Amino acid sequence: MKNPAPLAGTGRVAGAAALIAVLTVLSRLAGFGRTAVFTWTLAPTDLGGAYVVANNLPNFIFEIVAGGALASLVIPLLAGAVEAGDRRAVAATTGALLTWTLTLLVPLALLVALLADPLIGLLGDGLSLAQQQAGARMLRVFAPQLPLYGVGIVLTGVLQAHRRFAWPVIAPLLSSVTVIAVYLAFTGVEGRLAGVGEVSRGGELLLSGGTTLGVVVLSLSLLIPLRRLGLRLRPSFSFPADARARVGALAVAGLVTVTAQQIALIISLNQVTYGAKSNPGVYNLALTIYFLPWAVLAVPLAVAAYPTLAAARAAGDERAYRETLAPAVRGVVLFSLLGAAALVGTAVPVGHFFFAPEVADTAAAAIAGFAPGLLGYGLFAVLTRALYARGETRAATAATAVGWLTVPALALLFGHLLPLGDRVPAVALATSGGMLVLGALLVVAVRRSAGRAALAGVGRAGAAGLLAATLAGLGGTAASRWLVGLGDGTPTTSEALVQGMLSGAVVGALFLAVAWLTDERDVRPLLTAVLRRLGRRRPATGGTQEEQIPPERGDGKEQHQRPGLSAKREKRTEWEVRKYYPRRVSFALCPQTVT
Repeated sequence: MKNPAPLAGTGRVAGAAALIAVLTVLSRLAGFGRTAVFTWTLAPTDLGGAYVVANNLPNFIFEIVAGGALASLVIPLLAGAVEAGDRRAVAATTGALLTWTLTLLVPLALLVALLADPLIGLLGDGLSLAQQQAGARMLRVFAPQLPLYGVGIVLTGVLQAHRRFAWPVIAPLLSSVTVIAVYLAFTGVEGRLAGVGEVSRGGELLLSGGTTLGVVVLSLSLLIPLRRLGLRLRPSFSFPADARARVGALAVAGLVTVTAQQIALIISLNQVTYGAKSNPGVYNLALTIYFLPWAVLAVPLAVAAYPTLAAARAAGDERAYRETLAPAVRGVVLFSLLGAAALVGTAVPVGHFFFAPEVADTAAAAIAGFAPGLLGYGLFAVLTRALYARGETRAATAATAVGWLTVPALALLFGHLLPLGDRVPAVALATSGGMLVLGALLVVAVRRSAGRAALAGVGRAGAAGLLAATLAGLGGTAASRWLVGLGDGTPTTSEALVQGMLSGAVVGALFLAVAWLTDERDVRPLLTAVLRRLGRRRPATGGTQEEQIPPERGDGKEQHQRPGLSAKREKRTEWEVRKYYPRRVSFALCPQTVT
């Protein structure tokens, strides 16, 4: 039997993923700072609970109405035109996407503002009347986030289709910094831990308006790199012929998928409003921590692989498609299991770092409860993109809908079986169960569509990663509990920080050692690619960072020929892109990169 291609076989994908991961770490650190400041200033209060519910509602509505459709549309619609250097088609498709987005979401934002009171009452029926009234007032200010999210999704897809990976990760960092400043300003005006009955209308408006300003920064900052592409965008409702043939199926797939996702999230948020008033804040923190390893470890590989998968499929190059997908999936599996081990191993100190002792144990249990789901959620990131690139929208939709709808079913079940005080951990466990179902269904769908070669070596990587994650998670948990036991059992914030860092180091060392011994074939090249990216310095002159992802050897002499393409065709493709994109673009990334 032929051995699967080593993980570095798509070394340029790994290099691009490492770039995305490094920037994502910085962005997520800013996000953690935002969460920490929110926890310190508002989370334990009744105003904090109303704020979480109201601020999440525009995102829920956006995802249901347009988010999934847009996210699934942009790269598949643009990949062929970008690969061929057809700037006119790229501009026309982008203009049509933006036109439809604003046409749909601006009226919807007005409708949300008008119906703020019943919407908050529906979602937050566990909140008090005063909380619901405050939440409705804030929701009216949050409503403009809907069209802003839509513009941001389209611009992100356009940039990633052009292999411009940095700005879509930098934008959330800038947004987090903006919102942190808003939280601190609010605290300066109203005081720390101000409740609904204590805050003035001016302070409430500062909080809600400043949060919406963060979304303005998140989306509109992407106009800076978009301008460098030189696309001439015009309002239009008409797509080019090639895009028109695919847009309907992709939009329906995204819409159905995200509807199921948001049903799960809405019911989960509703469930955690029962019990302690701090539950929404604890759930929000645990969910944020759960997203961290997913965004830093799993998503970069999926994002870096997507354009190449779409381009290979558009060219009919099944070999390139499979040789890109298989190592990307193996990497996602290993990294997701590493993230799961880290969540389990550091849950106790992280809970004590963010919350008071009476809430810390609940937070730790919720963080650990989310951990098993990282594997399924990581597979969701890469395999839905793989299916969309193939045009297999029905398979992706069915698998994702079933997985996400499993979450509310389990949340309601666990909510009845477990005590009210365990409501947040119950929802976390329900999320993990649904994500594991989702991941398994997607594996089956990809194997049926693309064949076993598209998932070559995934079973081996999964077994090695599961063993490594189990031992590393147990080791990290033992280390954290031992460190807590050295004190009085209630660590201070600084002690919890040190304990979390030491426990994390134990998890990382154990996972790497076990994974290296059991699956060196995948671990060595992936680790090499990451270290190379971390150690690479930016040249003194030239393009932007995302334009300068160098060749795998680093000496500029590699032959960047795609599998299955002749040297003549490869040369012609490079000439075509240079013709239409006169700015210097490194082709080290282009042949083997997916976003």
